[in-house]
Amino acid sequence: MSRHLDLACVKLTNTAAKLTSTEAKLTITKAKLTNTEAKLNETSEKLEATRKVVEKLGTRIFIWKINDFKIQMGEDGNLHSVPFYTDRTESNYGYKLKVLIDKGRYVRTYDGLMMRGITLWIVLMKGEYDAILPWPFKNKLKITLIDQQEDLVERENFVTVFIPENNQDAFAKPVNEWNTPCVCCRIPKKTLYSRRYLVDDTLFLQFEVSPP
Repeated sequence: MSRHLDLACVKLTNTAAKLTSTEAKLTITKAKLTNTEAKLNETSEKLEATRKVVEKLGTRIFIWKINDFKIQMGEDGNLHSVPFYTDRTESNYGYKLKVLIDKGRYVRTYDGLMMRGITLWIVLMKGEYDAILPWPFKNKLKITLIDQQEDLVERENFVTVFIPENNQDAFAKPVNEWNTPCVCCRIPKKTLYSRRYLVDDTLFLQFEVSPP
């Protein structure tokens, strides 16, 4: 009986030792899994950061500062921005665009000019790299009327997104100096004169062109 008890104790001791060894291995495995998970999270963060950088590199931001807005809007004709390309590299590359404001939204009254609102048009121009670009133009255009509120947290920009339609002549490869303009945004008078969009007769319009 004593011998059997001794054998049983030995087996229990061996079993306990094996369990301790297994537990140690599980702890090591768990540590490795935790380490792997941390590396995966780090890789995911790097991939997300890279994605944002790539998206940013593929986005062109053009800001149009319009001084003496009311005076310019009271003159004859439309108001044209300077031409700009859709690529952000140092050299001018990509599609060539410009923006114009339809000043026909102003009407004359007995006490001066009254504005109904403004209409923004996007104009696709003949560029130096048209031969190697895909057509028609399909890039997304994000238009922002910037709130000039000094506190960035309190700013409420007026934002709209415009996506070109494939069947429009306005976005085909230009044959002449520029294509037919296409309306991309309308800003009502009520919006324009709310908040701090127009300060010291100066307006800021931002145009963000990104891949389709």
